[in-house]
Amino acid sequence: MSDNPRKAEAAFKFNGKNVTKTLKNYLESVKYTDVASGSSDQLDIQLQNINANWLGKWYPTKGDKVVGSFIFHNWKKDGKDISLPLGKFTMDDIRFSGGPMTAQFGCVAVPNDESFRVRERTKTWKGITIQGIAQEIASRYGLSLKYSAPTISINELEQSDKTDCAFLFDLCDKYGISMKVYAGQIAIYDQGAMERKKSIATLKRTSFVDDHWDFTDTLAGIYTGARISYKSGKDSEEISIYLGFQAEDAPGSRVLRISETADSVEDAYYKAAAKVNKSNQGATTISADIFPNPKICAGVTVKVTGMGKANGKYFVDKSTITVGESATKQSIEMHKCQRRLVNTAVPTPPAASPSAPAAKSYKEGDIVQFNGGTHYVSSYAGAKGYNAKPGPAKITHDPTCKGNGGAHPWHLVHTDKTSNVYGWVDEGTFS
Repeated sequence: MSDNPRKAEAAFKFNGKNVTKTLKNYLESVKYTDVASGSSDQLDIQLQNINANWLGKWYPTKGDKVVGSFIFHNWKKDGKDISLPLGKFTMDDIRFSGGPMTAQFGCVAVPNDESFRVRERTKTWKGITIQGIAQEIASRYGLSLKYSAPTISINELEQSDKTDCAFLFDLCDKYGISMKVYAGQIAIYDQGAMERKKSIATLKRTSFVDDHWDFTDTLAGIYTGARISYKSGKDSEEISIYLGFQAEDAPGSRVLRISETADSVEDAYYKAAAKVNKSNQGATTISADIFPNPKICAGVTVKVTGMGKANGKYFVDKSTITVGESATKQSIEMHKCQRRLVNTAVPTPPAASPSAPAAKSYKEGDIVQFNGGTHYVSSYAGAKGYNAKPGPAKITHDPTCKGNGGAHPWHLVHTDKTSNVYGWVDEGTFS
């Protein structure tokens, strides 16, 4: 039997001063809530207050800076400790209760400048990217910006009586990118890219403490595509486009109807894909209590095995670790990684020069020479594509056919063994 028992403890600094030893005899529990997107990390500290010192001479101040960490002693190997930095927090909520006397301090991972979450601003953003907006807001509050999402241009956007915090969260959500505030920084990233990363752990039913887990698999709110109707700028004419995994009228299609404002087709595609992907995340979920593992945090993926239809790769949306006097616990909430709708716009052909001859027109039934390149499984943006060799082919569907998605508007079938093209291709890929 080991002489070094497995245990976890918390360490703190308040306003730069190490208070770990001071708090040791008073600490009842510390709960760290780590989220992947949509809010800030949270730290909740509960202390015994029998002598009422915390109500008197030790009373803290809202806005105090708190830095926390967990140390897992002998966790996976005797004599080896694991440190988990929790980040920087601002004390936001102070509570006391009696019977027995306790003190609870709630801390959030946002700057202590309250205007980030409190002051409402009105501003018109023009000719800027989401990264540019985020950088300006981060700099205003002394936060660093970690940006790894796609470059998304904003033609014009109104921030109307909204705090910078709420405005930036809503903006990222609208365009389908993830955001969180932690450790003195704003992190904005592409969740799809995170979901494609290798799983950091494998979970089985035996991984769940006391067999405590819940699995949900639902069809409600799950979509194969979206039709978005939007108005561009001051133009009152409504434009309607479709984006999906399959044809809008295909058997089994479930289409989300969206009415939005958008600067362009590309802008509309981003917003449509964002809504579909967000809704589809709730299709298959697991919440569970697991043996505490510092590596399993919000934003990573894990593999679930040995659970039948629940098996698969999951993205961790939320992790909560509680270090208490008698036990250390961890609970997680995660969703199954689904195929994501790609926010790809239909390319706009360049304007022809006045002296250029009229382009040759093609129609269904014409025999053409395919130039080689990619042929797709459907005509819709986001469809999977494969490489095809050049050669003669027949046009079996043209852009006027019913249900044409427009992104890859021509359907070609090879006429001999020179080419293997058999699918939807882009404009300008044959002659």
